[in-house]
Amino acid sequence: MRRTTRALLTAFATTSTLLLTMTPATASEQTVEASGQARGYGGAGSDGLRVYACDTFSDNWGVRTHYTYQSSSGSVVTATINDANGVTSGCGEQSMARSAPVLAYRVCTGPAGADTACTPWAKP
Repeated sequence: MRRTTRALLTAFATTSTLLLTMTPATASEQTVEASGQARGYGGAGSDGLRVYACDTFSDNWGVRTHYTYQSSSGSVVTATINDANGVTSGCGEQSMARSAPVLAYRVCTGPAGADTACTPWAKP
């Protein structure tokens, strides 16, 4: 009985320690609005390893997340991830290398790929 109790206490303590020290993956996210309507959202994981764009309004505008990262040559590069499918499920998403995480991003919307409205640049 003592061994069972000790084993259970050890397992509980180990599990509790692991759960308390694990950090959940969170994201920095911004909603983009135009003409009084929320058109969609985009963001980046807090570690900068994921960037995404989600179009949530069926208006043929599309949502884009522009983001920067440092390339292997050391220069800062701007890239874009798109989602133009309105309310259809699925978002545009890009996974980043640990050596080149997202440095900053902003979310834009507009018809035919134009950036009619954009959020300010933000850090993940």
